[in-house]
Amino acid sequence: MKTRETFHQTLAVMTVGLNELGLAVGNGWLAPVLKTLQDAKGDFSLTTEQCSWIASLEHIGKIFGATIAAILLDIVGRKSLLSICAMTFFLMWLAILFTKSVFIIYVVRIVFGVACGINDGTNSVYLGENSSPFIRGIFGTVSISIYFLGLLIELIIATYLSYKTTALVNFFIEFASFMSVFWMVEPVQYLLMKGKYDQAEKNFIWLKGARDPNEVSHEFEKIKQNAYAEISKKSSYVKILTSPANYKSLLMMLTIYSLAGMTGYHPVQSFASMIFSSTDILTPNEFTILLGVVQFLVVASTSFVIGKFNRRSIILISFSVISIAHAFTALLFVVHNTMVRIPSYPWLIFLSITVYFSIFAFAYPALFLIRSELFPLSIKGIGGSVAIVGYSAMSFLMTKIFLFVSQNYGIHFNFMIFSLISAILVLFVYRMLPETRNKSLIEIQELLEKEN
Repeated sequence: MKTRETFHQTLAVMTVGLNELGLAVGNGWLAPVLKTLQDAKGDFSLTTEQCSWIASLEHIGKIFGATIAAILLDIVGRKSLLSICAMTFFLMWLAILFTKSVFIIYVVRIVFGVACGINDGTNSVYLGENSSPFIRGIFGTVSISIYFLGLLIELIIATYLSYKTTALVNFFIEFASFMSVFWMVEPVQYLLMKGKYDQAEKNFIWLKGARDPNEVSHEFEKIKQNAYAEISKKSSYVKILTSPANYKSLLMMLTIYSLAGMTGYHPVQSFASMIFSSTDILTPNEFTILLGVVQFLVVASTSFVIGKFNRRSIILISFSVISIAHAFTALLFVVHNTMVRIPSYPWLIFLSITVYFSIFAFAYPALFLIRSELFPLSIKGIGGSVAIVGYSAMSFLMTKIFLFVSQNYGIHFNFMIFSLISAILVLFVYRMLPETRNKSLIEIQELLEKEN
């Protein structure tokens, strides 16, 4: 039965992975295009200030999107919200294709951010509810792998194709991704919450790959009872948010994701082509492509690791290494720019930043999974959205000030801040985060209840 179960659940969560492709295309487009348009001459070139707004406005949109997801997740359902995101990802490229207005690009980046926020607030819930514990980690890793593969593909496309051709190619990629929504299955928990018991049982039997409904009847009854218990908690949001386990989960995720958003991933990703220096072999954009190759290879390999090691241990080790990598990058900038010229300096900067990106890519599936696992049904929408709001707000802040800090205090100062924040994140996770690997969603909530 497990082979059929895996196949059916793979089909069900396909859109989660392909929506990650939509995020990747939108994010991978930034670095090469901002570099190209900042260096361009004529009526469509960008100033440093315009570049910082284009790179950062997405995160303002994500705050609104995450809030929308929290409100609508239990009203319209997981499937409808993910379908809206998939449609938005391909329609936005029409606007990019037919405009040379910086203002329109600002609007598009905000709309893109809203879709990203809705997607991020929904996909972890959808994946967590539609996949079994033994394969949940692999699904999470595969979804993130698709993101980094899409990021790499987009870096190549945006570097070597023209602005308009890139937008056209992206439109067709996202249209193909949108077609995957027809394979989606609404999660059992949502259907139970809406009183659609027959459809919930039918979906559960299909997701489990069972030929005989009696094979999974006991498990379905257990999920039904848990769903009823969680539904009863929804009568009072005050009661929900002040429940010790729920309050702890919310505060934990808000803090972890806010700190993660301040470790520098989005500003460095957005301005990578401006950070790297040319060599006789590679241009800054080609360094960025090489960075994308390494990230994808690292994430692809984590599918063999994420299920074998504790999520908590992965986060602790990863961000400890990240803190050291950022400190080393800051040191390289200081020594080379104010003391002595360092041989092979562009390659050392690339190596140091690649270590950071690779380790962050390695840790991200664990961050994604704890968000899908840590919240009970009663606060899944709120909890996931709170985490995304924290992450997005801090990402916006760090991205918006990156060029300002670089120009006024030196680029090394950014990396010193990133290093310090990474160290704080390690300390917080060590003190607060429980382990969720190989535990059902019910078992995780029981663990949190016992700790309070």
